[in-house]
Amino acid sequence: MELALLGGSLRPGSVSERVLRACADLATARGARCTVLTAAELDLPLYRPGAGHHRGPAADLLAAVRRADGLIVATPTYHGGMSGLLKNALDHLEDLAGDRPAYLDGRVVGSVAVGWSEHGAATAVAALRTTVTSLRGWVTPMAVGVNSIELAALPDVDAAIRADARLMRRLTILVGQVTDFAGRGSAARLVPSV
Repeated sequence: MELALLGGSLRPGSVSERVLRACADLATARGARCTVLTAAELDLPLYRPGAGHHRGPAADLLAAVRRADGLIVATPTYHGGMSGLLKNALDHLEDLAGDRPAYLDGRVVGSVAVGWSEHGAATAVAALRTTVTSLRGWVTPMAVGVNSIELAALPDVDAAIRADARLMRRLTILVGQVTDFAGRGSAARLVPSV
């Protein structure tokens, strides 16, 4: 099973990127092959319909999503919503409209938002889930909002994420839902149709 993990912030050492990498570790432990595209790989030109962004990082994004049986998307929270960088990357998925199936149809998508309050992260999760369903993706029942105000101040954010039992339990549930559903879809594609 193949997963694409998208997200992070252009801020070096961002909590959202570190949470995304923790999700990748959990998914790998469950047998998934993961392609992680962080903000550096998602720093794309503004999506322009018909512009043919079929080279470089945009092509890498589309290839990763096409291969993926499921996705996990993590965004920093900016003013109650997902980052413009991540929204632009998701806008580039418009180039999957002609695929069969189109967009994210048949793929499960887990949503994570990181903000300075759980309320802000919750509104960003809601925006992210709306965009995913508009792209015909199947959102997991579990979504995770992360309050980063305390995590960001710690010297070892990765260790703090892994030591936070509540956060790791929620991420484990989310990753489990993505891998279980994606694994079923991956297996179904391997069965020849009659």
